[in-house]
Amino acid sequence: MFKIVPDPTFRAAAELTVPGKDKPVRVVVEWRHRDRNGLQQWLDDLSPQKPPATADGEPPKLLPPKLSDVDGLAAVIADWQDVCDPEGKPVPFSKAALRQLLDAYHNAGAELVRAYVRGLTESRLGN
Repeated sequence: MFKIVPDPTFRAAAELTVPGKDKPVRVVVEWRHRDRNGLQQWLDDLSPQKPPATADGEPPKLLPPKLSDVDGLAAVIADWQDVCDPEGKPVPFSKAALRQLLDAYHNAGAELVRAYVRGLTESRLGN
């Protein structure tokens, strides 16, 4: 059955690069759904902002994004699974835990953004 109104959250995996590992580690994330306009606005808010043109004809310098990686991802992540502390105990999702993950793993922000966009725009195929 196809619902005309999607569920408010959905689960999709993100593959995160871990230094020293041959393959990325899979983390299951519960994402918050956004409609087409909401997704585009979110992506725009994560991108460097283009300022108005300068009067002297110099190309304007880009301004920082409206949202930091932490704030932007915290807005779309509802929960996660398979994230553990050094002793192997599960770490519940929080903005502080997300900040720790993003600080420790350099590519994690971009990998999570890609996983979210993929989860919203592509159906899972296969067995």
